[in-house]
Amino acid sequence: MTKALAAVLEAPKNFQFREFAIPGIADDDAVLRVEACGLCGTDYDQWLGHLKDWGGGMPIIPGHEVMGVIERVGPKASKLWNVKEGDRVAIEPIIPCGHCEDCVRGAYTRCQTDLGYGLYQSTKVTPSLWGGYATHTYLHPRTMVHKLPSNIPTDLMTLVNPLSNAIRWAYEIGKVGMGSTVVIEGPGQRGLLAVATAKKAGAANIIVTGTGADAGRLALAVNLGATATINVDEENPVQRVIELTDGRLADVVLDVSSGAMAPVLQAIDMVKRGGRVVLAGLKGQNKLNGLPIDKVVLSEIELVGVLSAGWQSTEMAINMIREEGAALQALCSHSFALAQVTDAVRTLGREVVDGHDAVHVTLTPS
Repeated sequence: MTKALAAVLEAPKNFQFREFAIPGIADDDAVLRVEACGLCGTDYDQWLGHLKDWGGGMPIIPGHEVMGVIERVGPKASKLWNVKEGDRVAIEPIIPCGHCEDCVRGAYTRCQTDLGYGLYQSTKVTPSLWGGYATHTYLHPRTMVHKLPSNIPTDLMTLVNPLSNAIRWAYEIGKVGMGSTVVIEGPGQRGLLAVATAKKAGAANIIVTGTGADAGRLALAVNLGATATINVDEENPVQRVIELTDGRLADVVLDVSSGAMAPVLQAIDMVKRGGRVVLAGLKGQNKLNGLPIDKVVLSEIELVGVLSAGWQSTEMAINMIREEGAALQALCSHSFALAQVTDAVRTLGREVVDGHDAVHVTLTPS
């Protein structure tokens, strides 16, 4: 095969299928034959056009939750990544430069070069294949590559990226641990995976908030380890958290809700003095008014924004899927072929209702 087929987002809500030459490789790079690409809530925002002025712009091949098989690899890359042709791997969305101030400090999720997959380079940047909505993806020499087990179903294995996010956001950044009380705002795939993460970390109280439309997801949260759920359409979430914690409030609040600003304000009232609010849900063009700065200051509340996962959290996610995949399989709700890419994204965004709540959506080349 000399050509790769890709779904290119030419403009908001406009996918076009295009062929690109599969690039030759040098000593230090590779070509990945895509097995599957998971869909993130960010993919829906990207399709709507909310991210058109961020990252690579359009035209672009979306898809940053990429896994597949090494089809060709240079000898230097093979040694560096400890992979060979035929190995099953996942790649991290961010391509760190290794030289900027943040990379040198070990914070490559904030790499200042803004290189990466699915969101960062348009098809105008050679060799164009920078996203997972394709049959092949180019692997840059600085790609973060993780070997995967070969005996785990594809849809389950595509949870690596969102689970690694949940592990970093809740465990590494949020510091959820034994005996913690955590509130997770938003029962999407990352919120639900944060439930599983918090349970594994030993949290004593795991409270999940959602809307009336999230009834199925809230039930799934309980199955994954949530000790309580709150329907914000029927209950005051802040008052309910106060009741559930006997007034002690939460050690950590993780906001993974999309678009809504109310959860951010509610998080300030749910977290205890010296607690931590981790902000991970993108809000599109929405701006926040009414943030009680004095309360944040006087209560020494820590507000932290998070973007992606890192090496350690990705390796932890792979191990967690290997050990606890049976429980996580319930999140894998939909799978689509590449030719159905628009249906896949619309299903993710709940524009298409088929009787099954869209939690984790997977796209495969065929």
